[in-house]
Amino acid sequence: MLNINLLAFAYLLLNLIRRALLTFTPSQSTLAWWITAVYSNDVGQNFSSIMPLPFQYWIKHYLAFFLCLYLALQALQGLLPIPIVVIGLFGSILLLLACIDWFYFLLPNPLTYLLMVAGAISSTSLLGVDTMNIFLRCTTCYGVLRVIQGVYYLFRHKVGLGSGDVKLITALACWFDLYQLSFIILLASMIALPICLLQYRGLRSLHTVIIPFGTFLSLSACYCAYLFYNDFLIFF
Repeated sequence: MLNINLLAFAYLLLNLIRRALLTFTPSQSTLAWWITAVYSNDVGQNFSSIMPLPFQYWIKHYLAFFLCLYLALQALQGLLPIPIVVIGLFGSILLLLACIDWFYFLLPNPLTYLLMVAGAISSTSLLGVDTMNIFLRCTTCYGVLRVIQGVYYLFRHKVGLGSGDVKLITALACWFDLYQLSFIILLASMIALPICLLQYRGLRSLHTVIIPFGTFLSLSACYCAYLFYNDFLIFF
C-alpha cells in the first residue's frame, strides 16, 4: 500500500509541476496563474486526444482533486508518512523555482513565501526547532544579505545579488540552520561557476552576465535536504 501511495503522490506532484510550468508567465498575477494551471487544457496531443475515452473531461480535470483527497485520507490513517509529504512539497517548490529562474531570471514571491511558511511549520512540528530560533535565523540571514547587497551596489553601482535570491535564502533559513545554509550557498556557487564559465566562454568580460543563482540554490538545497535529513527516508 505504501508503494502505491508513493507512486500516486509522485504522479500528483509531477503533474502539478508540469501544469504550473506550462501556464506560467512573468506578467501574470498569482491568482490568474493558479486558475490557468487548474483549468487549462493540456498542451499537445496525447492518447486521450487521439482516442477519446468515456468521461475524458472528468479524468483530465478531476483526477488531481481525487488524488489529493485520497492521499489526504491515507496520510490521516498513517499509510502515507507525513515526512515524505513534506519532502515532496519541499522538492516540488524548489524545482518550480529552479525552472522559472533559469528561463525567466525570476523567483516568484508567492512560491518563496510558501516555502518559508512550510519550512517554519515543518521545522517546529517535525524537527522540534524553537520558533524564536527560526525567527533569529531568518532576520540574521536577511539582514546580512541586505548589507552585502548594499555594499556591493555602493562600490560597483550594479546589483550583485537579486532580491529574489535574498528572499529564497531567507526562506531556506526556515528549513536549515546557519551552518547548513552556508554549505548550501557554497555548493550552489561551486555548481554555478563552471556552468556559467562554459555558457559564457566566448565573452571577453563576465561583469555584465546575469546568473540565475536561484536555480543553483534550489538544486543545492534539494541535495542538502537529502544529506542533512536523510532520516526522513527510512520510510522507504
